[in-house]
Order: sequence, then C-alpha cells, then structure tokens
Amino acid sequence: MERRARRTFTIDPDVSEKIDILAGGHSIEINVLVNKALRRFIEWGRYVDNFKLVTSDPRLMKILWSHITVDDARRLGTETANDAVAEFILYYFHKFDLDSVLKTFQVIGAEYCNAYVYSEFGDQQNRTVILRHSVGRAASAYYGASLKALCSRLGLNLELEESDDQVICKIAGGGSLKGVIPKTFNEQMAGRPIEKSAEDKISHRIIANEKT
Repeated sequence: MERRARRTFTIDPDVSEKIDILAGGHSIEINVLVNKALRRFIEWGRYVDNFKLVTSDPRLMKILWSHITVDDARRLGTETANDAVAEFILYYFHKFDLDSVLKTFQVIGAEYCNAYVYSEFGDQQNRTVILRHSVGRAASAYYGASLKALCSRLGLNLELEESDDQVICKIAGGGSLKGVIPKTFNEQMAGRPIEKSAEDKISHRIIANEKT
C-alpha cells in the first residue's frame, strides 16, 4: 500500500469553500484534489515565472504556426532546445540525460502545456516517441528539431517522420548511452560534454530524489 504523509495546514476560507464545492464535501475527493493542486505547483507552477512558461489555446497556436515556414520552425526548435530547454532540464532535474529530456517533453509539453499528446514505446536501446497535435507541419518541425538537438548533445541518433498532425521520433542507442557530466554549466550549455570514469559518475552525479 502506498505510504501517505499527513500534514496539517490552514487555508483561506474562500479557498476552503471552493474545495468543498469541487469535491462535494467528500474527504477522499478533497485529498485527491489538494494533492493534485500541490503536485501541479511543485512540478510546474513554481517554474512558470522563472522560465516564462505559458499555456495557449490550440486554435491560436494553429494560426501562429500557419504563419511560420517549416524551415523557420525547425531552426527555431533547434535554437530553443540548445538554449532555454537545455537550461530548464538542468534546473528542473539537476542532470541531463535521455530520461530527463523525454520526461520534459512528457510532463511539461504534454501534461501541463497541453501542446500535444505524448506516447512512447520500445526499449532502452531503441525508443520511439510520438507527439500528436493538430496545429500543422511547422509545429511538427519545431518539436522534432527540439528533441533532435537535445539528443545530439547526448550523442544519440534520432530519425524524424513529420506530418501535419504529428511527429514520430525514433531514438537509437539509448541503452548504451554513457553518463555525461559537464565540468561547468556553461560547458553543458555549449554542448561539449566531458566523459567521466565510473567512480566519478557515482560521486559527482546529482540525482533528484523527488519524484517528478
């Protein structure tokens, strides 16, 4: 049985009333609602201001993407991945590997931004990620180029199949990926990873213990 931690705290009266209305006054539903709200803040809300993250109406995004060429979208995706997305991954996970990259696309892009529907299958050696959306070919080029740029930092090959409503990303070699630890943050952002010995990896790798 999953362990639960009991916390006691106070909330504003108007918030308490709204919780009761949403949950129908049932204690189990209230616990689920409060846990979901806290998790959303911990995993998403506290990063919004730092990284200027927003969610947008898909109809608006479809209009915006229609005014961007596929080549421009692909170039923008590469630049964004090598800059803001790579920085976000290091800040959020305190590490940079394939799992943290894919987790970012799944949790941030799909669950919280609702930019696409994320699905994945395969094994550690060959993984296929599908991002389904309805906003046009330029969006597929942007998302695909972003993931490809991040995989390139890890020395992984990625094949893309782009269409108007989805992008299929086939990642090869993930199972044999060596740990990559940068000497400095700037070296990681510059895409020049430094290989360490197994002992160094164990003693220097920073792993987030919290579930993200």
